Amino acid sequence: MPIFGLTLFIWAIVAGKGFGPTFSKPTIIKDGTPAVVVFFQCVTSAIGPKATLALNMPDFTRYAKDPKQVFWTQAVGLCILVTMCGVLGATVSSASEVIYGKVTWNPLEVARLWENRAAQFFAGLCWAFAVIGTNISANSVSFSNDLSLWFPRYINNRRGAYICAVFGVCAVPWYIQYRLFDMDANYSAKSFSSFLGGYALFLGAIAGVIVTDFWLCRGRKIAVWSLYDPRGIHYYTFGVNPRAIIAFIFAIIPNMPGLAAACGAKGVPKGAVYLYSLSWLVSTLVASFTYWLCWKIRPFPVDAKREQLYVDGLPETEESIESEKGMETKEPNVKPL
Repeated sequence: MPIFGLTLFIWAIVAGKGFGPTFSKPTIIKDGTPAVVVFFQCVTSAIGPKATLALNMPDFTRYAKDPKQVFWTQAVGLCILVTMCGVLGATVSSASEVIYGKVTWNPLEVARLWENRAAQFFAGLCWAFAVIGTNISANSVSFSNDLSLWFPRYINNRRGAYICAVFGVCAVPWYIQYRLFDMDANYSAKSFSSFLGGYALFLGAIAGVIVTDFWLCRGRKIAVWSLYDPRGIHYYTFGVNPRAIIAFIFAIIPNMPGLAAACGAKGVPKGAVYLYSLSWLVSTLVASFTYWLCWKIRPFPVDAKREQLYVDGLPETEESIESEKGMETKEPNVKPL
């Protein structure tokens, strides 16, 4: 995929006769929406697909031997490379208007305009590998991990990946994609795609709760032993943290009218539509503040004195052996992560 992306970028610059004609195209907003709103709409649409990766990153970073090892991989992968992909997409879209007089955001649509069938084949092949790799890393791994945590007795990571593959086929995504490009199709496919594109507001609410809980409420301290104790401090109320539920609901409410408008609803005020352009940022900030306020009103215990649990597989020490024999009870040593 990097080879295809770089090749497509070079082709766009050469066929568009240099950077001048490609980057000099003016921004035209046909519906009269303010430019700042369109800008934040583009920012939010770019954040959406990466918000799920930011939340699911522990599925991969937990295998790191040192927390510092994951910094540069995330900085390069989620910042530099993603920015380069955005620049490539904008360049190819602008060049397609210069070359063919038609603006398209989809690289495969650009490949369809080529007259070389071999080039079209290799472009489609590279894109197929990219889609497979993206779905494995961004969807299959997270889905299988979640299922294995919910049903550890019956499902492991491999079985969870198989189930994800079956669900992916049953969802017939190619049909939805076809309906999106079919001008005679009804609005249902576009509405469904708009809804999926708006899930960033839900992920923003979750991110706001997680960040506030870890950095502000707990001061970067987690009693790991309590995560496996049904009577521990992380069990909350019947296993549910009501503060997180309240914060999540309050965070998504301001953006629901804008989401409805994006899915095709009529009569939505423009102010709500403009606010929806900041859906991820608004949901993150509202969830963060609401969760912190709920914690201040009804705080939960941050630490507790309990016997330290020694997880199987860790090297035995004199302290752990004495503790297992009942000769010594040691309080948990909870360190900042």
